[in-house]
Amino acid sequence: MKNILKLLAVVVALAFFTACSDDDDTTKPTPTAAGELTVESQIISQNEIIVKSVTFEKDGWIVVHADNGNSPVVPDIISLEVPVEAGTHKDLTIPLSTNATMLDGNTKVWVMLHTDDGVKGSYEFDGESGIDGPLKDLDSNIIMSPITLQPSTILVDDQAVSNKVSVVSVTSAVDGWLVIHNDNGSGGIVLPGIIGKTKVKKGLNQNVEVMLDEGVIIETGQKLFPMLHIDNKTIDKYEFPVADPAEVFGFDEDGNPIIVLETITVL
Repeated sequence: MKNILKLLAVVVALAFFTACSDDDDTTKPTPTAAGELTVESQIISQNEIIVKSVTFEKDGWIVVHADNGNSPVVPDIISLEVPVEAGTHKDLTIPLSTNATMLDGNTKVWVMLHTDDGVKGSYEFDGESGIDGPLKDLDSNIIMSPITLQPSTILVDDQAVSNKVSVVSVTSAVDGWLVIHNDNGSGGIVLPGIIGKTKVKKGLNQNVEVMLDEGVIIETGQKLFPMLHIDNKTIDKYEFPVADPAEVFGFDEDGNPIIVLETITVL
């Protein structure tokens, strides 16, 4: 009988401590991060935003929302919806969509993480149903980052031209080419042919000179069109239109990408 009483006491004690342990787990849960996002303001190339690092606890989406002044415009997005598998990913690319038409030289946008809790692999966020909503951290804050997008730029003045075009500066998102297109005789641009080119590096290039091809005749009053291209296939070989497309930033109202170029008048 004494052994039975001892056994019952042990069982009661274990039950008590187990109950206390369960209560502690309920009131003090072990936190786990739902996701993390690292992205910076940047000069973008080919209408693509680069995210330095993103972590999802579960499969989800990363998208870009426009800015309404102090917060993101929802539910509409100005990017393609990019599916992201659970885990950590570096240098993730988010392409802008053709409705990214309000971009200028200093555009604020919001990069945001979303869940994928509806139909798997289908982005369904509408701001009302609660499906594929913004992902939140442990403090119930939406995981998002406001950043500024800037285009590659060409700074050039009207000038007298004989055998070269002088450019004040080129700021490029990637290594590429600065090319010169000629006037079609009516003030329009001749495409796709060029009359001169030179390499430019990622970042700021100052006092860039583009030598014109032999035999090109330049007349006072005509237009010339400096245009920026990327170098994306055979490095240091200009291959447009097969490769090396023109650099772009944003889209016009018809959904066409806006080319980075300038117009100069020959003095």
